[in-house]
Amino acid sequence: MAGWMVCALAPGLALCGAAALADHAARQRRWPGRWIWLCAMLGSIVLPFAGPLLPQFALFRATSIVPFAPGRAAAIAPPDAGLLPPDSVALALGLWIASSLLVLALLLASAWMLRHRARGWQHASVEGRETYIAPQAGPAVFGWWRPSMVLPQWLAQAPSQLRELAIAHERSHLDARDPQLLAVALALLVVMPWNPSIWWQLRRLRHAIEVDCDTRVLRGGHDVLDYGEALLALGLRRSRQHGLLAASDASKSLLERRIRIMSTQPQRWSRLTAAALVGVALCAAAVAAELAPAHATAAAPTPPLAQLPTPPPLPTLAPLPSAPAAPPAPPLPALAAVASPDVVVDAPEPAAEPEAESDKVQAAKAEAEEAAERAAELKKDAEEAEKAAQEAKRDAEEQQAQAESAKREAEAAEAEAKARKQDAEAAARNAKASPRVN
Repeated sequence: MAGWMVCALAPGLALCGAAALADHAARQRRWPGRWIWLCAMLGSIVLPFAGPLLPQFALFRATSIVPFAPGRAAAIAPPDAGLLPPDSVALALGLWIASSLLVLALLLASAWMLRHRARGWQHASVEGRETYIAPQAGPAVFGWWRPSMVLPQWLAQAPSQLRELAIAHERSHLDARDPQLLAVALALLVVMPWNPSIWWQLRRLRHAIEVDCDTRVLRGGHDVLDYGEALLALGLRRSRQHGLLAASDASKSLLERRIRIMSTQPQRWSRLTAAALVGVALCAAAVAAELAPAHATAAAPTPPLAQLPTPPPLPTLAPLPSAPAAPPAPPLPALAAVASPDVVVDAPEPAAEPEAESDKVQAAKAEAEEAAERAAELKKDAEEAEKAAQEAKRDAEEQQAQAESAKREAEAAEAEAKARKQDAEAAARNAKASPRVN
């Protein structure tokens, strides 16, 4: 279990890089980025469990014990699984469950404290929506099932433009169902709270929720400069007791990043840059899938006896003629008792061998004799086959010698024929030349 938890960190780290690249590409084209980080959180949890089901293309794949697979522990255990004490697996699983319960308890306690604090807030209606007026909380939205807006009291004496922009920002959160999205992310965090990648992805998700909300507000027709000044004014007086208020994390670094994104205009090559970043992000996601822990290779299971191949039957051998039974040995004479005035000695009785044991010994002896006879016959057959092979080899050598002698005779006949031909040609030339001489 502990090895699997360590291997499960690799896909989350790779998905962090992939999500960061995809988020940067989304900012180039003013696309929503909160779904990217939610998918990254979901993938960081699903990939460690779905690793054995994914196709493997890399030269390596992390192997470990896959939890929650009853009945298959022997097939998926790594080679060194026997060296791990069972107490370590139970301890790791217990720590996992304890951390999940602790995070869930903290979230429920924070939600209860927020609801308890909201009972003392004033109720109001802003543009047909239920709104709370708090002394020091807000502006933000809270609640998962039926989210509501909370505004600070000092915002009532603020300029109307600042109040209008703050309400537009929180109303955009409600319309986009950002509180429900944050609730889903927190539920994913409860599933695997020991993974640091999920905590970082949750933080980036909250940042992406804020950036997407800014984009929607600006698309509603508000001025960039006025909205940036409103964010600065609200950031200077942000609430320190935000708890589980959705999208209320207005740190200085995030505020600077939001203003920089709003003021940056799309560049000329933004489409090409976004496409390149998306391609690299997909490659990083593929690497994350390859880094998912898979089952360890185990030895092939032994098939049942019914599925084992039946060995071929042994060749039947002719029964050997039975040897004549030996005549029974004559019985030994019994020892007569020796009469003595003081001691009487009786003849010792032979120990009777159990009948069952003698039958087993005779059966084993008969099987041994039969096996010896079969071995002798097989040896004899092998010797005969060897003799036949030697005779065939000698025949082949004789045929080869005859072929070579026939070849030599043919060559001699051919040479003799050539000589006779040459003699005939010479005689013909002499016969033609003799009349000229006369």
